[in-house]
Amino acid sequence: MRKTYFSFLVLLGLSTHALAQKFTRPYQDERRGYMEIGVGAAASKAGAAYTVSPAFLKDTRLGWQVFIAPQFIVSPHINLGVKLGGVFRPKFFDVESNSQIQGKFTPFVLPMADLYFGSGGKARFFIGVAAGATYIGKLEARDAVTEDSYHLRRRDRDIFLTIAPHVGVVFGDLKISVEHIVTIPFNPDITSITLSNTIPMGRRRFF
Repeated sequence: MRKTYFSFLVLLGLSTHALAQKFTRPYQDERRGYMEIGVGAAASKAGAAYTVSPAFLKDTRLGWQVFIAPQFIVSPHINLGVKLGGVFRPKFFDVESNSQIQGKFTPFVLPMADLYFGSGGKARFFIGVAAGATYIGKLEARDAVTEDSYHLRRRDRDIFLTIAPHVGVVFGDLKISVEHIVTIPFNPDITSITLSNTIPMGRRRFF
């Protein structure tokens, strides 16, 4: 009887230990690397740069963005990573060249840092900034006076500095953020609302 009782305790302990090793999201287990995958709707500023609210400007046009962002958890409140993706910029009227610019997908590489608030729970708020480069390249344009079509290279450059501050909230593995993308000195600015999910990277340690 004692042997049976002892065996039962051993099996109970092993099963409890196994359940304790179940998979949890990357903020809660020992892995510090994860991949964020996201997509978002973007609104252009209708040719006006360095503005904040596209909702109250005339001729605001919609685009989209897509990205992946490998990140590393430096501390419970700080993440560092790099955002790889791009924005489809809708067509707009460019005052500098007096031309209608056709829409184009513009890829970017943006090192980023996020600061999280709170110690966990159902939701965590965060603020962050990404800064890097966007490839614009040649743009299809139509002159407003002559209506001739041509290719435009803004200031004879292909790559432009990009700064993208953002704020958001995390629910479990789901992230919702609002991002303002400023590409200097390229109009227009972009404001984007993005949804993303996280996938942990690296090998788990079992204790």
